[in-house]
Amino acid sequence: MQYEENEIEKDKDFVKEVKNSLNITWDDEITNTNVTNYIKNGVAVLQNDVKSKIDFTTDILARKLLKTYCRYERNNSEEYFIANNLQDLLKLEVSYGKTEV
Repeated sequence: MQYEENEIEKDKDFVKEVKNSLNITWDDEITNTNVTNYIKNGVAVLQNDVKSKIDFTTDILARKLLKTYCRYERNNSEEYFIANNLQDLLKLEVSYGKTEV
């Protein structure tokens, strides 16, 4: 199931917020592109799990999980993200009313 692009992927302030959470203090095109890709991938993973478009601009839990996903991907360990964050993912699923199993 595909969801339309999420506006959080274009939010320069959120990119800075993610960079800050990843302890990235420098600013260059390659790093910014990588962080933007982490965000895009995280949005896809979370929306696929929830089966709905997520409002990352106002949902604090969703923002937290997205930043956490970015940390996992930056460290090449995204395969552990779901298992290690299952409780928060379940909360997100409940808040968005996931009905599919």
